[in-house]
Amino acid sequence: MVGLTTYADEATIVIKQKSGNETALELSTNPVITFSGEDMVITSNITTIMIPMDDIDDYVVRGVGSGIKAVTETPQFVDGNVVFSNIPKGTTVSIHALDGTLVRTQTVTLSGPTIVSLDQLNKGCYIISAGEYRIKVIKKQ
Repeated sequence: MVGLTTYADEATIVIKQKSGNETALELSTNPVITFSGEDMVITSNITTIMIPMDDIDDYVVRGVGSGIKAVTETPQFVDGNVVFSNIPKGTTVSIHALDGTLVRTQTVTLSGPTIVSLDQLNKGCYIISAGEYRIKVIKKQ
């Protein structure tokens, strides 16, 4: 389905593209997101879709709670890093790929600014969790 403007009550993943298109797949079709070269590949029970990473603007899941709370702190993006300004000492910061795979963890050793480096990550979409904070990032290079 491309160019959707309304969504059924069914849980759906929607990829918003810079070109203005929106690609949506119902989660009941078991979509699996992988990456091939410069493309995001979504394979489900009914179709396979390839979208250039450079054309991806955002992605959302509609129809279910994501478990991602509203961010009350806005992290900064500085020199390829995510910087949280006020994460308590001892907090575990984790980076997960979209498929749920844990990519990396680090523990905050000092109160104050916490730097999460994205340098070693491959191109792709990630969720960074730090205590109660959750953000999604797309690494394009």
